[in-house]
Amino acid sequence: MPATVQKPALTWPLLIFLLCPSLARAETAVQAWVQRYNGPGNFDDYASAVAVDGSNNVVVTGTSDVSEGASNPGYVTIKYSSAGVPLWTNRYNGPGNGEDHARDVAPDGSDNVIVTGNSRGSGGVSDYATIKYSSEGVPLWTNRYNGPGNFTDGAQAVAVDGSNNVIVTGVSTGSGSASDYATIKYSGEGVPLWTNRYNGPANDYDGALAVAVDGSNNVIVTGASRTTTVWPRPSAYATIKYSSAGVPLWTNRYHGPVNDDSQAVAVAVDGSSNVIVTGYSLGDGSSYDYATIKYSSAGMPLWTNRYNGPGNYQDKPYAVGVDAGNNVIVTGCSTGTGADPDGLSYATIKYSSAGVPLWTNRYHGPGNGEDYAYDVAVDGSDNVIVTGRSTGTGADPDGLSYATIKYSSAGVPLWTNRYNGPGSSEDQARKVTVDHSGNVIVTGRSLGAGSRDDFATIKYAFPLVITDFRLTNDTFQMLLDNLQPGTLVIEAATSPAATPPDWSPVFTNTTPTNVLFYTDSEAATSPTRFYRAFQSP
Repeated sequence: MPATVQKPALTWPLLIFLLCPSLARAETAVQAWVQRYNGPGNFDDYASAVAVDGSNNVVVTGTSDVSEGASNPGYVTIKYSSAGVPLWTNRYNGPGNGEDHARDVAPDGSDNVIVTGNSRGSGGVSDYATIKYSSEGVPLWTNRYNGPGNFTDGAQAVAVDGSNNVIVTGVSTGSGSASDYATIKYSGEGVPLWTNRYNGPANDYDGALAVAVDGSNNVIVTGASRTTTVWPRPSAYATIKYSSAGVPLWTNRYHGPVNDDSQAVAVAVDGSSNVIVTGYSLGDGSSYDYATIKYSSAGMPLWTNRYNGPGNYQDKPYAVGVDAGNNVIVTGCSTGTGADPDGLSYATIKYSSAGVPLWTNRYHGPGNGEDYAYDVAVDGSDNVIVTGRSTGTGADPDGLSYATIKYSSAGVPLWTNRYNGPGSSEDQARKVTVDHSGNVIVTGRSLGAGSRDDFATIKYAFPLVITDFRLTNDTFQMLLDNLQPGTLVIEAATSPAATPPDWSPVFTNTTPTNVLFYTDSEAATSPTRFYRAFQSP
């Protein structure tokens, strides 16, 4: 690997040249850090969302059980520094002392943290519960929402607009209806500014799953809405745009080619305030297909693309992203072909802004089982990162690992990293984001050793290319290529192929130059020494 060099057993003057021009800029990723969280009950803890603030700190939220069978899990929100140091942890247990599930997190422009989800109220049913913490983790306000039906209400997604207002959306029981969309806007101080409910034409189930905000602080929500109460009670996409003042601007419904279920699961806004929604919809002659729609800012449908995978069976997207060129990327799971008819693969598709398919990449893990991509992110160079769960190999044939893949903007696979936690079984990455330096952060749930599921959050950084390495006794001179602003970290190991590898930091420099001198106190006594360098903000 071009970013790693080995010190030979000899310690007198030596010159090593890594002359691999075709590989010199091949990209790989290393685990800058892994943080696991096992709650106080030593039971199930699973992360549901991750975000990065303006200082590249990482915020993770999810749900943590405190005891076996007591049905009282709570929110847990953790902030890590860019170096992976835990800065604060906050738990929230609602007034009903029952089940509380954090669903989403977003930072505002001042690095405050907002989380939302569903929380058991004093009446025994769940409400929306939205909490704002300061950047230091101090709770600033908590707002609960109990809909007019006084029954089940659960927030699913949160967004922050350009004025630090907070928007949450989800599913809420109506009065005289089943469940409705319920979208609420709070000021930065937590004052409710407006609440909008949407009850579809069937007066039946309507549930919002995603929210986005455009450059004018308009709000877009999407989800599923029943079209009729007649069996099989099919649903449609329902996408609504509200002005910043809460005025409904347009509503678009999409029902696929057959009279059966369609459900939108994700929404994004491009640089021209066009709206992109994706979800799954039953096809004509197939099972569920990806169905991705682009609307103009005025709500006019611009294009619709459907994707039916090679297995002609189940294909479901879970996430959508937009790059700087307004291209659209969707990812999810898709049935392939082969001996296992139910075998699922990641399927990631990039469309041009005009809806032209540019590339499609499928990923099937080494276990030849079920692989689900759950999230997608786009970095500043328009590279695409997807993550999810993937069946691995080993003693447990159903063992799952995180699998995170980075594609170039042209769809070339750059690297694939798998993570199998200490429990060596159920590991499922749920969310991915990219920090302002292009590092990748994923989070999800991972079986612990001696515990149940834990949060497992990983940061991947990118090694620098070592183009020249001179060693004299225990002092080396290293020439680095592709150096960027940020902290330089050099790690050393004696057994990098061990499980786990024994890489450990030996040098950190916050203002590095391309030529670096470093004295390794262990170089003279270690018969073999490996080095690698990477940057972290």
